[in-house]
Amino acid sequence: MNKINKVAIFGMGKSGKAALKLAKKYKQDFYVVNRGPVNSWFEAEDLSTFCSTCSCFSEEDFAQHFHKMDEIIISPGIPVTHPALKRAVEKGVPILSEIEYAYRMTKDIPVIAITGTNGKTTTTTMIAEALSRAGKKVFCGGNIGVPYCDLALSEEKVDFAIIEVSSFQLETIRDFHPHIGLILNIFPNHSERYDEVSDYAKAKFRMLLNMNESDHLILGTENPYLDDIQSHPSQKTFFTKGSLPEGFSEQFDFSSAKVKGEHNEANFFAAWKVLELLNIPNLPELFQEFINEFPGVAHRLEFVLTKDGITLYNDAKSTNSLATVTAINAFKESSEPLYLILGGKLRNENDKLLPDLLPYKGKITKIFSIGDVTEKLASELGQDFEVEKSYELKTVFQSVLKQKLKGNLVFSPAFPSFDQFKNYVDRGEKFKQWAREIF
Repeated sequence: MNKINKVAIFGMGKSGKAALKLAKKYKQDFYVVNRGPVNSWFEAEDLSTFCSTCSCFSEEDFAQHFHKMDEIIISPGIPVTHPALKRAVEKGVPILSEIEYAYRMTKDIPVIAITGTNGKTTTTTMIAEALSRAGKKVFCGGNIGVPYCDLALSEEKVDFAIIEVSSFQLETIRDFHPHIGLILNIFPNHSERYDEVSDYAKAKFRMLLNMNESDHLILGTENPYLDDIQSHPSQKTFFTKGSLPEGFSEQFDFSSAKVKGEHNEANFFAAWKVLELLNIPNLPELFQEFINEFPGVAHRLEFVLTKDGITLYNDAKSTNSLATVTAINAFKESSEPLYLILGGKLRNENDKLLPDLLPYKGKITKIFSIGDVTEKLASELGQDFEVEKSYELKTVFQSVLKQKLKGNLVFSPAFPSFDQFKNYVDRGEKFKQWAREIF
């Protein structure tokens, strides 16, 4: 890599710290910039092994220096419209995402990039795990939680880099070039950053910036802006959730899949298409085994265990009723009893679950209510559903065992976690831990 004299790394989240390590590795002159006084975050972010406080600045203090940099690497949550970057933008200082910074160090490794509003993490994980099963060595990272820079830092030689990319990260790419790109869907999102949904879609479509006729796009049709990229020269495959190509639906059996629902079948299709494009041998047999065994992504309708006729699913990421309805719909083809665990911290006294759950009155066998909203849920839902006030997860498990329930037990809380847990990850991990101990 050519020597760049002055590099500012703005934002000390996971991606920022990974970029800092990479800048240090390549002996670049770097400046670390973050929100708040340096002393308040230097130790908290554990930077002492990578730089000294002399290299660190608050965003307020460094605002007058950004325009003097040769390059600026920003964390995804920082827009190029940030006031501190105004003079740098006016001067034309290159502003990169960590995705772009990592790519130019690893561009010899073919990239498969995944974006969209929903399903990115699941599909990214599916592709990585299926390729691993096929004997390929892969790196899986990006917006999924593992910084892309970690691949450059490791200098590991892999067959493919499977990279989940967000609209925020794509805003500042320059050379990033996927050979296979997936845009799963576009729904209204991130209104705090984009005035119009079309602006959000345009940010997603920047993934096509360097793709050409030798590359391939896999596109979900839940995207009102597909006409905007129809003329792009890349080869294209389209798919529609709930109406997948007959050849795929006839070839594979989803009756034994651990992850349920039309949305997951669509994710499986997208992953399968990637493997087909890569000419993976023995694909029908390999992929059917993968369908049967893939447990899902942590805390997103994740299969946990089956014991004595009851199967447990962890959907702890659900913090609203729409997420819970998605989980319920995943079981619409199942004739087995469906038990829901709902509850957590109340956001607003006016929050109501009944309107969204009522259409599933004949589908939901029983509801266990937990957390701060235990009594409220029992009062609101009790006339239309059988509701058992459990207050805590362990009490639910003990009750299920005592009653010898059979069917599917789904933890899809529909409320935030902060009454009993640190966050949704904490409650999901506790759910799995306690379930395995008790069952």
